[in-house]
Amino acid sequence: MKLDISNITFSREDIIKGFKLPTKTSIDLAYLCGVLAGDGNIHIRKNKYDYAIKCVGNPKDEQEFYYIVICPLFKKIFGLKIIPKLLDKNTTFGITLWSKALVKFLTETIGLPSGAKHPSLRIPKIFDTKELKLAFIQGVADTDFCFNLKKCGRTVIVGASKTRQFMEEISKEVEELGIKMWKGFDYKIKDDRLKKGFCITNRIEIGSKKSILIWLNNIGFRSPKHLEKIRRWKCGRVAGDGFEPTTLLKQE
Repeated sequence: MKLDISNITFSREDIIKGFKLPTKTSIDLAYLCGVLAGDGNIHIRKNKYDYAIKCVGNPKDEQEFYYIVICPLFKKIFGLKIIPKLLDKNTTFGITLWSKALVKFLTETIGLPSGAKHPSLRIPKIFDTKELKLAFIQGVADTDFCFNLKKCGRTVIVGASKTRQFMEEISKEVEELGIKMWKGFDYKIKDDRLKKGFCITNRIEIGSKKSILIWLNNIGFRSPKHLEKIRRWKCGRVAGDGFEPTTLLKQE
């Protein structure tokens, strides 16, 4: 689909940086927007002319993700060379950039929310094909999902969001692939950090080996930490616990 960017003007700084905007949707654009939906925040303070995009992860296991996946995509799609770094007093690792044109593109053209994203977070309508929707979900999964290897030999893909409708949309797209899952909407989980002792989340869990293989073949991951766990899962080496690959995996 063609993207309407006719109402977006570039600042002098944007031009100096070599900033560009895509004129049509793509798999990489949908994926990167999924990453921003998961770990990103788009911030607008109009009175101070502050238009910022921030995307951060865990410095312990996600630095490689920013170096080899996220930053190269910003270069490929937007022409922006970004160097990731430690942020928030060294508690996170990622990127921060300022551009009114990019913020307007992501919010007005694509449809990502700014500010408190969770009340209005959705799969953007601009990604109107199954292929684009799954690429967006892959970006969300790389940031907000877990590929958990259990010592008992059980493996689970787990995803969660504060926004019920967002997780309902994702689960619908995933289920249409033939993937079976457990779904818990408006689900209470214990959180001693909060006064009430719990928080509300919306969660899906994919636990059958068949469904996990369907996910990997149709959606997959790009995050190095997830890919390493998948490699260990396929090799059957989960913390030396004697886990054996399924028959399906042995046939690969």
